[in-house]
Amino acid sequence: MAKETKAGGTSANNFLLQPQWYVQLGELVSQVGEEGFSDALAATLRHLTQFDYTVTFAYNGPDVPLCLHHTFPPEQYAIHVTEYEVGPYFLDPLYKASLDGMRSGIFRLGDVAPDQFYKSEYYRSYYVQTGPVDEVAMFIPGNESWTIVTSLMRRHSQPAFSSRELRTLRCVEPLLGKIAEAHWRTDPRLKAAKPVQDEKEVLRRTVQDALARLGMPALTPRETEVVGLVLQGHSSESISNILGISAGTVRIHRKNVYAKMRISSQRELFSIFMQSPISAG
Repeated sequence: MAKETKAGGTSANNFLLQPQWYVQLGELVSQVGEEGFSDALAATLRHLTQFDYTVTFAYNGPDVPLCLHHTFPPEQYAIHVTEYEVGPYFLDPLYKASLDGMRSGIFRLGDVAPDQFYKSEYYRSYYVQTGPVDEVAMFIPGNESWTIVTSLMRRHSQPAFSSRELRTLRCVEPLLGKIAEAHWRTDPRLKAAKPVQDEKEVLRRTVQDALARLGMPALTPRETEVVGLVLQGHSSESISNILGISAGTVRIHRKNVYAKMRISSQRELFSIFMQSPISAG
């Protein structure tokens, strides 16, 4: 019998010796282009590591993502998918990674998150209520500008993914990624679709619409950029590197934004952002 990790995954050194692995791999290949592919992929991944939920989103630039598959119960679906698609996705590190050109590979959420993501109001007010204690994502190229991201999630009652489990997943990612890419390129929902929005324009419209409804003054383009990066979980130092300005200037922008909005905390800033769902234009 294959050696098990504490979380139920199979050791990278001997999972390839298991006949069940090849049976499941054959089932996965047989489902390429079929409706049962996503369930077969989840079953294949369960041969490698344990997880509680899986969800697959398709990202096409800053457009609203498409949920292609999930294993959530209804209450989790409402948070992870319904609420996510109308706003929080815009602050998601996995969405941002796809927007920045990440097309393939296995990554833990923390690998692609901003430096203060786990202290951000997005994480504390929204992400934590979704339940997972750890998340690993597989990035898969789709047609045109689409990027497919399949996430494996563990609840708080489970340990984080171990280094051994990540090595196992990364060992088989080149094979599973190519199989998944062949499948998603057949999905009619993802064919020949190009982004129809600009990220900065979506953020500007989202923030300005919320401010207008509250009778607050508009922000400058630079202030809007700073707001977006603050909400994503970047520190002033990280924002200064991204925008090419000093950390002191970033702090001045933040102070001016808070004064215009008549707020004093990131929690209030996040609340205003969440009052204006991202629209398709």
